[in-house]
Amino acid sequence: MNILVIGFNTRHIVCSARRAGYTVYSISNFADQDLEGCSEKSITHDIKDVQNIDLNELIPSIKAFLPVDLLVLGPGFEHLGQWAYEIIGSNTPILNNQQDIVIKVSDKIWLSNTLKAKNIPHPVTFSLDSLSTPDDWTKGFPAMLKPRYGAGGIDNILIENPDDLRTALEQIGNNKDQFLIQEFIRGAVVSVSVISTGKKAVAIAVNEQLSGIPELTQMPFAYCGNITPYFSKHNKKLYDIAVNLAIDLKLVGTNGIDFIITDNGPMVLEVNPRFQGSIDTIEKATGINIFKAHSDAFEGKLPVFSDYQCHCVKAIFFAPDKFYMTQKTNTYLLECLDQDTVADVPAEGVMFEKDDPVVSFIVTGTDRIEAIKKVKYLVNGLLEKLNNTKD
Repeated sequence: MNILVIGFNTRHIVCSARRAGYTVYSISNFADQDLEGCSEKSITHDIKDVQNIDLNELIPSIKAFLPVDLLVLGPGFEHLGQWAYEIIGSNTPILNNQQDIVIKVSDKIWLSNTLKAKNIPHPVTFSLDSLSTPDDWTKGFPAMLKPRYGAGGIDNILIENPDDLRTALEQIGNNKDQFLIQEFIRGAVVSVSVISTGKKAVAIAVNEQLSGIPELTQMPFAYCGNITPYFSKHNKKLYDIAVNLAIDLKLVGTNGIDFIITDNGPMVLEVNPRFQGSIDTIEKATGINIFKAHSDAFEGKLPVFSDYQCHCVKAIFFAPDKFYMTQKTNTYLLECLDQDTVADVPAEGVMFEKDDPVVSFIVTGTDRIEAIKKVKYLVNGLLEKLNNTKD
């Protein structure tokens, strides 16, 4: 069966589908070497800014892969189902949530109002355009300023005081309806991975979210990986909220619900109606092929989860400065790829700007401490290569 995956980054989806036995084609922003190995053929487009891309530029590449049996819209494209149907025809299934559901659930203001109506704990959230002056925000500081749409945390800003908020209001100007302000909550950030048919659902993993890790990124709130599994006394409640929410929102396939665990219990942060970056660690920790589980869910079937097989860490390394991928550094990453401890491996000669994602280290261990120790060793090895390059 032939599948086409379109997205800003597609490697995690493409390789999962390949392991499930599909023949996979890809259109994405990256030409990573492991993506090339998993896909039958891949085409690279400059689609870094998925909000402002000229979609017409992609149409010839899409048509070059047709016909296919299935289409999957990956990161940045999940809300474009209708556009995709106009190109591929209505007879080709698209394995994504319905477009109107994706658009609603991805709207953090809509989601906040929905969670409030359902009495589900959630940080106090307001659209930024509801504030005329900093005095209108009464929930104290610090607070979080976030884009209304989007994921990854890269554009999140910590507002320390009224002066920060005043500056933000002035800089954002007439685009305030595209941002929200949210009370800052301290706690452990986790995600629950759910497989849903739209009528029933099962939670298959709780994942610890990594963001702003100094060894990996200089961006304070950027998503830079995760650890699976995460254990706490709240896991049962996390499962129950995530499963019920997925059913209430009529989500289908693999979806992620982000929580923050506070002293008073878990609060929902966001719902991600899409394939998550945590696929890699979930598959290794549970033994479940996420793409197969996703595909089966569209046919009304759910996976059976028994127990975790190991701990798995994914650490996404972002460029600390502008650099290009030298032969020596690339050789190091290819050695890691041979050992199945890395993914998203760029080719030699690729240029990276500061804060660009470079590579993902993915390692397993018998427990959390062992897995973290292994991934730190690999990250330090890469840093050593990059520092030697500077010399």
